[in-house]
Amino acid sequence: MAGSSRAVTSVSLRKLFPQAVFTTAEELTVGSCSRVPRAAKQYNEGHLFVAGMDPRSMDDDKATLAVEKGATVILTERLLPVSVPQCLVEDVRVAYAKVQHALAKNPSEKILTIGVLGTHGKTTTALMVASMMKRIGGSVAYHTSLGMKPELQTKDGLAVSSPESASSSGALTRWLQQAAKSKAPAAVIEVTESMLLERSASGMTFDVLVIPSLRKPQRVSKQVAATIENAIEQTVSQLKGHGLVVYNADDARLNRWINRHQIPAIGYAIDADAQVRGKRISRMHGSQTMMVTAGRSLMPLTTPFSGDHNLRNLLAAVAVGHAFGLDLFEVIGGVESLKSVPGRMQSINCGQSFHVAVDAADQPDRLAVALHALAPLGGPITCVAETPEGMNAEQRAAYGRVLSKAASRVILTQSHQSTTTGQKAMWEVIDGCDNPASVHVVPDRAAAIELALRSAQPGEQVLLAGWGIQNWTNGRDKSVCNDVKLAEKILYAMNSEEPVAIQAAAQLASKATPANKPVAASPTTPINSIGLKMFRP
Repeated sequence: MAGSSRAVTSVSLRKLFPQAVFTTAEELTVGSCSRVPRAAKQYNEGHLFVAGMDPRSMDDDKATLAVEKGATVILTERLLPVSVPQCLVEDVRVAYAKVQHALAKNPSEKILTIGVLGTHGKTTTALMVASMMKRIGGSVAYHTSLGMKPELQTKDGLAVSSPESASSSGALTRWLQQAAKSKAPAAVIEVTESMLLERSASGMTFDVLVIPSLRKPQRVSKQVAATIENAIEQTVSQLKGHGLVVYNADDARLNRWINRHQIPAIGYAIDADAQVRGKRISRMHGSQTMMVTAGRSLMPLTTPFSGDHNLRNLLAAVAVGHAFGLDLFEVIGGVESLKSVPGRMQSINCGQSFHVAVDAADQPDRLAVALHALAPLGGPITCVAETPEGMNAEQRAAYGRVLSKAASRVILTQSHQSTTTGQKAMWEVIDGCDNPASVHVVPDRAAAIELALRSAQPGEQVLLAGWGIQNWTNGRDKSVCNDVKLAEKILYAMNSEEPVAIQAAAQLASKATPANKPVAASPTTPINSIGLKMFRP
């Protein structure tokens, strides 16, 4: 029932919005609300219509239609020509979320609520926090861009198809209701950028807010970035009386922001001074270890996640546990129980002799973080990079600069757009490369991934970047696929072929080279020529 609430209680608008302007001196009580005109005769209490939620339609016409269908109060930002009482607020999106939450009897007050927001690292951090809480509390609800638990049910009893479709204020409120009803001790919510812009979580209150980063998102304009930062600041004001912020003290901009606003907070860091600290001890493929200090406790933490950014995300979860007064050994045990996050530096191990990782890095800074995580592990890096969409030429050139500086070889693919548009976007990426001729262009992503895996040598690394676990369409047969499934399929096929290939190569070498003549090392066939011959779409 997207965008509406059934009458579970009555709400006084005067008490909920004491600063609002009302067109009548009477008490305005409502038992339901909606953002679209709908028949309201079925409700015993008054029905509130929220005008101004859709900028593409005329508020006057929709409000008039809502009144005709039985709306008794209009929530709006400006006075409308209707006969029923009106409640004028500064931001209808914020007010709508608060009404939704109040009608549901404020479920965030009945459950430990942890929000994860910021500009980077939200999904991984949220799942790490949820893993820590689950290990300790036995059960935890989580709502992230990769999935949610419990699944949100529609009016017909069907599960909502995706987290994105469950991110409206009404859907979030219903999900939190379900979480509280399921007796989950805590709920972890990834507050995405779209939720911040739509103010979907404005009705909630939080015990803890985790902020992994405050770097400017590279896909949005300065105006939108400023709006997101303002929304983050407003969300901090939704902390409960005992609430606090857990933040990444290694993020200099975020550190200054916390100090400037004098926010009650606990910091975590690897390099900076903070209440929760981590010190790198060792790292290798599939494992890295750091020593964690929290208060007077000291304990090692071992994880399969690679990269300093993931160490910081783990420290965020440790800091949340520390804030709740939990023992460090319990917290680290919970954090270590999470072995992977789908599509976020996810390792693919099918017995191959080289390392394969899948990451959703689809913009320059995120790609740089992913490549930087692999660099200390040793071995040349082949990056299969998806041409980013939703960027201008300058941003795509920056993407190309990251590729040319951090990857040993680059295979550029294009699965988003038509051939003509995609070709232009690919050239914009190549323009940013130091050596454009070294970039191997294989538009068909399935072919590019197979090329990268089959040409990889023992000890090398392959990063499949740009899609994560999202599905894309195979350019050859138009089938739906994703990087993880395709990589596993190819690697298992290579494993079954390997003994035959080795035997054939040995026989060929013995025939071609005299036994008493040394074998000259031959250069590897250029990968681009292989791509052009075998995988031209």
